[in-house]
Amino acid sequence: NTKWSASCPIRERLWRVSTLPITLTDSPAMIFKMEGDGTVSLLSTGAVHSCDPDRIICKRIVLSGHPCKVHKRSAVVRYLFYNREDIAYFKPIEVRTKCGRRGHIKEALGTHGHCKIHFDKPIQQSDTIIMSLYKRVFPRWYFIYF
Repeated sequence: NTKWSASCPIRERLWRVSTLPITLTDSPAMIFKMEGDGTVSLLSTGAVHSCDPDRIICKRIVLSGHPCKVHKRSAVVRYLFYNREDIAYFKPIEVRTKCGRRGHIKEALGTHGHCKIHFDKPIQQSDTIIMSLYKRVFPRWYFIYF
């Protein structure tokens, strides 16, 4: 799996996944950017790391909520979901806290997105509950011939 980045930091190592014709590894690579007036400028340089057709690019989205009532290992969580149908859909997915506790959604409470979650160890009232969701992302497919 490859981490998805929305921006490119200056002077920092960065992996870029592209769909290109097959080439040998450790080959030099140059990435150009076409400006609005038709000129071409050099964007970055680097090398081809690997040619793996089985590599998957994933984008992670994090949903977060706050416990409104805590009793030892179970908590009522709000702001993680906004309706009962979303809770039923995401019920099999494991949730975690910022302190490292893991838990599972037990049931929906009411119609406004509150849910009861049972954890493996006691949690604190000030903790944040997180659910990570992953989505497969495909690279853009376009070629500009010079």
